[in-house]
Amino acid sequence: MAKNWNTILRWVHLTFGMMVSIYFARITFTGNVDAWDADPWVTMLVGQAIMAIVFWTGVIKWQLPRIKKWNRNRKKKAAANN
Repeated sequence: MAKNWNTILRWVHLTFGMMVSIYFARITFTGNVDAWDADPWVTMLVGQAIMAIVFWTGVIKWQLPRIKKWNRNRKKKAAANN
């Protein structure tokens, strides 16, 4: 498998996203926040740090290329109209 930034970002995003999914699925299905006797710092870590990693890798991986493409097309149309 080729190791480029696109592949690395995808796997980081998917791995951390799966960690968040498992953590919050456990809370949802058991109905108990303390099901694994998690300390409060674990919930803070998942809720802040891991969610931030998932959010920003998602933005970098999927949204920035869309925005760049949109700007490129917008500039092409503006240049064609002049």
